[in-house]
Amino acid sequence: MTFFWLLFSISLLIFSVIVARAKPIYTLALAILLFLVNFFPFVWGIGISFFDFFPPEMKFTGLKNLQMAFFDPGFILSSKITALWAMTVMVIEIAISYLLAISIYSMKKFSSFFYTLTLLPWAIPSYIIVISWTSLIEGYGGDSFLSHIFGMPFDLTTNIPAAFLWSAFVAAWLSIPMVTLVILSSLQTISPNLRDLVKIEGANPLEIALNVYIPQTFPIVFPYLFIIFLESFKEFATIFLMTGGGPALVSGFGLKSIVGATTTLGILMYNKFSLTQNYGVLGAYSAAIGLIMVLLAFIGWNYRFSKKKENLIISLLLVHIFFDPWGMGMGIFGIFPSAFYLTALIMYLKRRRSFKRYIMAGALFDFGYLILSVSKSGFDGISISSIIAVILSITLIFEGRIYISRFNPSKIFWKVLKIGWMGLWTVIIFLPVWNVFAMGLSRENVVPITSLFPHGFTFDNFVSLFQNYNFGQAIINSIIISVIAIFIAIVTIFPATYAAVHNKGALRIGMVILISSLFTGMHTLIPLAMTFRFLELLNSYIGVALILSVHAAAISYFLLYPFLLELPKNIEEAAMIDGANGFTRMLKIIFPLSLPVLWTIIVFVFIDSWSSFVIPLIFLNNENLYPVSMTMYNLVGQYGLTYSKWNIFGAGAIVNIVIVVTIFLAARKYIISGIISRNGVDD
Repeated sequence: MTFFWLLFSISLLIFSVIVARAKPIYTLALAILLFLVNFFPFVWGIGISFFDFFPPEMKFTGLKNLQMAFFDPGFILSSKITALWAMTVMVIEIAISYLLAISIYSMKKFSSFFYTLTLLPWAIPSYIIVISWTSLIEGYGGDSFLSHIFGMPFDLTTNIPAAFLWSAFVAAWLSIPMVTLVILSSLQTISPNLRDLVKIEGANPLEIALNVYIPQTFPIVFPYLFIIFLESFKEFATIFLMTGGGPALVSGFGLKSIVGATTTLGILMYNKFSLTQNYGVLGAYSAAIGLIMVLLAFIGWNYRFSKKKENLIISLLLVHIFFDPWGMGMGIFGIFPSAFYLTALIMYLKRRRSFKRYIMAGALFDFGYLILSVSKSGFDGISISSIIAVILSITLIFEGRIYISRFNPSKIFWKVLKIGWMGLWTVIIFLPVWNVFAMGLSRENVVPITSLFPHGFTFDNFVSLFQNYNFGQAIINSIIISVIAIFIAIVTIFPATYAAVHNKGALRIGMVILISSLFTGMHTLIPLAMTFRFLELLNSYIGVALILSVHAAAISYFLLYPFLLELPKNIEEAAMIDGANGFTRMLKIIFPLSLPVLWTIIVFVFIDSWSSFVIPLIFLNNENLYPVSMTMYNLVGQYGLTYSKWNIFGAGAIVNIVIVVTIFLAARKYIISGIISRNGVDD
C-alpha cells in the first residue's frame, strides 16, 4: 500500500503540474480524472511489473516479469493476430462504407430513408447486436439461420476462418455508420460542376466513383484508415461475446499463454486477469501491450499533421525498427523495405516527388512478404510491421485517379445493381433486429430461428424477465450509473473546456484527452481495476460512472469547444464591466447559453453509459449492482459455455431497444440543435 500511494502521489503531482497549471481551478478536476482512469493505470502496471505482487505482499524481482511478458510466444502470436484482425475490420469497414456513401449520395429518391437506416446500429446497444449476430451465425453447433442460407455450418468454436471473418464483419458492421457519415460529408465538398462534366463525357457510375468520388474524398477520409485500424486493434467486446478468443490453434498452446485464432491482445489481457493472481505479471503484460499502443498512438497523432509527410515516413521506419527485432515483423528481411523508406524520406526532404516511388517499392516488398509468409506459416507468419507499413503507404502515395477499362452496360444494369445492393444492405441491417424480436416474442427457447414469425407468439417472456431475472433492479442500476456519469462529465468537462477557450495554456487538456482516447484499452482497464481495489471503488456505482464519464470526455470536449469558441464575446465583456468574475460568468451566463450542446452531451453520455458492457464486466461482480448489460449477458453467457435463454434475452433486448430509442427520439430536437448551433443565441 505504501508503494501504491507513493507512486500515485508523485505521478499525480507531475501530471497535474504539466496538464492543469493553466487555470487549475477549472481544469484540475478533469486532469485528476484523466490521470486516474487513463494514465496512472499504465504507470501502475509498469511499477508493479518489477515485483511479484500478491496483495498485500510484494517481492522485488527486477526484470523477470517484463522479460517473461515481452518474450512470451503467446503474447507475440496474439499481437500478430490482433494486427491482422484489425486490418481485416478496416478493409471491410472502408469498402462497405464507401459503397453505402456513394450509393446514398447518388440517389435522387429515398436518400433520407437509407441515410436514417445507416444510422440504425447506433440506436441499439452493441452487446445486443453482437449476441444477436452470433445466434444467427452460430446457432447451435453451427446449425444456424445463416448456415441454412449459405449451405455450410459456421461453428465459431471450431471453424477458424468462420470465427475470424465473421467476428471482423460484425465489428465492422457496428462502426460503419460513423465512417459512412464521414465519407458522405466529404462527398458534399465535390463540385457539382465536376460531377456533371464527367457524366456529360459519358462515364458510367463505376468510373465516376473510381475517378471522381474516391480521389476527391480520399484526402479527407484517409486519416480515418489508421484510426479505424487503431480502434479495431483495441476491440474486445465483439470477440469476447462471439468467440471468446477461439477456436484453438495448435501453435497457440504455450507454457505461459494459450492463444486461439481470435485471441487479440484485449482477450489475452482479460484471460490473464481472470487466471493470474500475481499482479506483477499482469502489470508486465500491461506494460508490453502499452508499449505497442504508445507507438500506434504516436502514428495516429501524426495523422493530425497529414501535410507534414515526413512524420508518416519516419513512422514507416519506426514500425520496422520496433517490431522486426521483437519477432513480430520481418526479421532480417525488414532491412529491404526500410532502405526504400529511408531513401523516400531523403527524397522528400529534398522536395523531390520521386519519394512516392520508393514508398511504393517498400510497400510492395512489405505486402509481398506478408502474403508469402502467411501462406507458408499461417498466423505465425503475420508481420505487424508489414501490415502497418502497407496502411501508411496507401495514405501517403494515393492521390490520383484509378483508371479502368471502359465498359458501358446499360443504365438499367446500374439501376438494378444499386437496388440489389441497397436491398441487400437493408436486409443486413434489419436481420439482427428482426432476430431479437423473433426470439423475444417466441414461446420456445429456439435457436436458430427458422421462420419469419416467432415460434408460438407470446408476451410471457417479458413477465418472466421482470419476475425471475431481477430486470427491474438492473434498469434502476443502469439509470443510477448513467446519471452519476452525466453529473461527473458535466462538472469536470464544462469548466475545463471553458478554460481552454479563454486560455491557450489550458488547451493542453484537449490534447491530453485526444492522446488518451488513442492510447487506452484493456491493457489500462486491468491495472485500473487493481487501482480501484486500493481506492475501494470496485463494486460501486461511482467507480463505473467515473470510467464512463472519462470515456465520454473526447466527444464531449470536441462538441463543446467549438460551440463555446463562437459565443459572442460581448456577452462576457458586459458581465465583466458589471464586476462578474470568471467563475460567475461561466455559471450564470455561459452555462445557460450552452444548454443546447450540453443536452447533446447528456444524451450521449446516458446512452453510452446505459449500453456499456466491458466496464461493468470488469469492475462489478455483485449481481445486485449489475446494470442491464450484465443482466442480459448472464442470460446467454459466453457463447458455447452455458445454456442460453434466448427467448428471455430477446425480451430484454426489446425492452432495452425501446428505452434507448425512446430517449433518443425524445431528445432529438436538443441533439440536432446542439450539433448545428453555432452559438447559444438564436439568430
